[in-house]
Amino acid sequence: MQITKHILRRLGHPVTRPLRTMGYRDFTSNDDWKNNLISFTSLLYHPQRKKVICGMTAFNNDLMFEYSPAEDSFTDLHFAKEAEKFEIKIHRSLHLDRQGKIYGATACLHREDQRAEAKGGRIFHYDFATGKYVFLGIPVPQDYIQTITVDEDRGLIYGVTYPVFVFFVFDINSRQLRFSQYMGSAPHIMALDDRGGVWSTWNARTHNLFRYDPDTNKVQYFNHTLIPGQGADLMYPGAGPIDMMLNGGDGFLYVGCATGDLLRIHPDTAEVEYLGRPTPERRMPALEIGPDGRLYGIAGFYGRCHLFAYDRKARNFEDFGLISDGEDQLYIGHDICFAEGNHLFAGETDTEQRAGYLWECTL
Repeated sequence: MQITKHILRRLGHPVTRPLRTMGYRDFTSNDDWKNNLISFTSLLYHPQRKKVICGMTAFNNDLMFEYSPAEDSFTDLHFAKEAEKFEIKIHRSLHLDRQGKIYGATACLHREDQRAEAKGGRIFHYDFATGKYVFLGIPVPQDYIQTITVDEDRGLIYGVTYPVFVFFVFDINSRQLRFSQYMGSAPHIMALDDRGGVWSTWNARTHNLFRYDPDTNKVQYFNHTLIPGQGADLMYPGAGPIDMMLNGGDGFLYVGCATGDLLRIHPDTAEVEYLGRPTPERRMPALEIGPDGRLYGIAGFYGRCHLFAYDRKARNFEDFGLISDGEDQLYIGHDICFAEGNHLFAGETDTEQRAGYLWECTL
């Protein structure tokens, strides 16, 4: 595996406090932190443009870039011109639609003392041809959007808000909220099963599974979780154990848990099947189906991030080792995407001593 890091910003003054103790006022009070303390928090590959679309965390509101592997260069998509001040993150909220446009949503990091000032996270649609953003609405006023999952067939966007964990269903065509419910639990990202139901977790203590059915507009609440008593609060306070979830295209939903374990859900029965873990490390924030049909992902965090693959037929893991170029190591992985030619890109988040990088792994 060949590893290359791509640098968008350079941080001049490392942060000397734990990031979890800081809020919007802290980060924006220092111009270096405001402009250069960035993270790559959402990634997707645009096959027509042959570019990696990057959703960022940036306190100057510059949240959308695209990276060209052919030119080894970043292009600013100028989100900052449209942003309000608390829109400082696209957390796990990018979707490429069938027309080659992007759906996204905005997240926040301000603290409770500024809640009354906040408008709430917006859903947007970006057109590369015009370079314009169309803002579809604010599903939950004052709260911002941690993640979205898009169902183009039904014209629905599912999301979860922060800091209050509200699950919502937003109708794209009417630009209206169809359903919302406080759930007390937040996933890193959700997934749709083959019948169009979306899965996540509910209850602040037990983080049980639920499935929302778009045909009945109702939630089915289950009384079991993924790994009983484990995985909650490892991402951030109140978050549940779902670090990553995707539809595997084989009838199952695959879940990377914050514990570092890989599981799958049988959507017809809600049964949870344990598949194993690729490393002893915690966290599994990213999964993607590779060109060879295996699941590829990141396991670990705090500088111990491994790239792995899971063969669903053979039911075994391959650990490719640490994501490191010999000078730096991927600190915390947040999202991955495959580009052409077995090139996998990984986004880095929550660095304190330097800006986050876009990492390229050539398999």
